[in-house]
Amino acid sequence: MVEGVGRMRINDQTITVPKHGGVLVGPELLRQVFNDTDTEVLWLIIGAPEKELEPDEQPDQKLLYPKEPTQLPPELLGCVWPPKS
Repeated sequence: MVEGVGRMRINDQTITVPKHGGVLVGPELLRQVFNDTDTEVLWLIIGAPEKELEPDEQPDQKLLYPKEPTQLPPELLGCVWPPKS
């Protein structure tokens, strides 16, 4: 976390990451950052794929999202993502 206090889902656990805090998450764990406050936060996220993909190979989405990209953590129940503009 670069600025602000952020929240992060790691599998079924939700943690709070303080300003200038860091988290190391293994490649086999589901991870999802989110902000359930009215205050802006700034994340620095560094990641790498488990393996290099072949030119026509697609990544396994189950490693990235629990069900689909728009699924939100329980703390954001009732919110819509992406927001309607």
